[in-house]
Amino acid sequence: MSKPVLRCFPFGGVGEFGKNMMVYAIDDDAVIVDCGMGFPEPGQHGVDIVVPDISALDELGLHIHAMLLTHGHEDHIGGLPHLLPRLNLPVYGSEVTIALVRAKLSERGYRGDLNLLPDDGTQVDVGPFKVEGVPVTHSIMDAVSVAIHTELGVIIHTGDFKFDPAPIDGRATAIHRFSQLGDQGVLLLASDSTNATRSGSGASERVVGPALKQAVSQCSGKVVVTTFASNMFRIQQIVDAAVACGRRVAVAGRSLERNMDITRNLNRLNVPAGTMVDIKQTEGIAAHELLIIATGSQGESRAALARLAQDRFTGLKLGQGDLVIFSSSSIPGNERVIAGLYNHIYRRGARIMHAGQAPLHVSGHAQAHELKMMIQLTRPDYFYPVHGEYRNLIEHRDLAVATGIAFDHSVIAENGYSVIIDEQGVRHGPEFHAGAVFVDGDSRDEIDDLVLRDRRVLAGDGMISVTVLLSRHEGRLLSEPELVARGVLHEDVSDDVLSAAGKALQQFLEGMDREWLADMDSAKEEVRLFLRRWCKKHIGRRPMVLPVILAV
Repeated sequence: MSKPVLRCFPFGGVGEFGKNMMVYAIDDDAVIVDCGMGFPEPGQHGVDIVVPDISALDELGLHIHAMLLTHGHEDHIGGLPHLLPRLNLPVYGSEVTIALVRAKLSERGYRGDLNLLPDDGTQVDVGPFKVEGVPVTHSIMDAVSVAIHTELGVIIHTGDFKFDPAPIDGRATAIHRFSQLGDQGVLLLASDSTNATRSGSGASERVVGPALKQAVSQCSGKVVVTTFASNMFRIQQIVDAAVACGRRVAVAGRSLERNMDITRNLNRLNVPAGTMVDIKQTEGIAAHELLIIATGSQGESRAALARLAQDRFTGLKLGQGDLVIFSSSSIPGNERVIAGLYNHIYRRGARIMHAGQAPLHVSGHAQAHELKMMIQLTRPDYFYPVHGEYRNLIEHRDLAVATGIAFDHSVIAENGYSVIIDEQGVRHGPEFHAGAVFVDGDSRDEIDDLVLRDRRVLAGDGMISVTVLLSRHEGRLLSEPELVARGVLHEDVSDDVLSAAGKALQQFLEGMDREWLADMDSAKEEVRLFLRRWCKKHIGRRPMVLPVILAV
């Protein structure tokens, strides 16, 4: 009788950042680890998020027993609302992770079979496997590495982790448990490569608190702090800094409100009574007594911070003496947008502080020394770097080899390249389709079929191109927008409808703030969204809109 074979199928997150999803199979019995989302690239207008394309699962012939989650960041759970109804699997995760997933699923009217994954060494039966969560520190509460006990040995999928010596909640990475698993025999370590290119060890989350408190104490006006909405450790320190400086706290951003409510209900976030104030009721509070936590650290045009920076936030304005603290890092590719956001904030008269000036942010990912420590603790037979672009994977493999892993016991396999581990060692298996799916509202279209997607949209709802002529420096409309439609309307009525749409668009643009209108990217997106919504409301269609903004 032949010995069982381990096969790994990376559907996302290997060779890229985001939409993490891995399938592990012993023969035909399998589990999925994580089901994340990614964000569209520049130029992919109208796309909300990107999720893994799981169409190949049907062809692999696997009996999938469960979905296992490492933590509650969007790049690890964001695909669930779109893919779980199709997969129809039980889901296992830690307390905060499951609470976040439940909230996301309920927004789409789906409950799901959600179960707690113990992180105290207790193992749960999942098909032929025994599974446990091993506590790790990260920039979100209750992160775990997933340990899958199989007849071939233990598979450890680290998820995102670091070794924080002084975590805010006292829940440290379980070094002893990883060492115990190493003693039992780890077949495969699949480890987070995000910070493999950074030497040394990362700083503790705890260093951010004093820097925040000092910055807040030195501000004579209102303080706005922006950070990632899921980082409740950071939110806790922001609240603590506000309380220490005698300030009330308001929250701007729906995702932030939801996450704070979830963690407060679980008694995991400590907010003294009387600290919070509704963002709509801040007008009567003196500026030096107010701190606002806002979403939008990456320059998202519709997030709270962007609206504040462009004077579009009802009842609240930035001005002289105010301070905006960026307690975050820039996601690669967002630098230009964030720089534009800085300009808007400075135009309001406010000051900015960021992590380049003080320890206002630390990474939640292990750096080189910590990655080597994970390898030394678990002593795996085989090593598979995941979570990162190709350069991160290579750097991580080099670290593993330097730590004692034989080169031929490591493997580099991006999305769509399966991995086989058997008596012959580790090697690449057959390729499989692991593309991505665009999510635009409730529709889904494959990236690989982009031309077909465009043809389907054009065939169903047609296309409208619109040309808008602006004064770049004055930020005003120079002429009425010109609209041309193809396949949208009946010939007899198209002129009247297009004229009405053009006048409505002109009125909308003339009512926009000049500074906002002068931002070409923002103006283009606003034109696109306005016309899509106008057409949906007045003619019942959502045509493809191609905006052309000409600035002179």
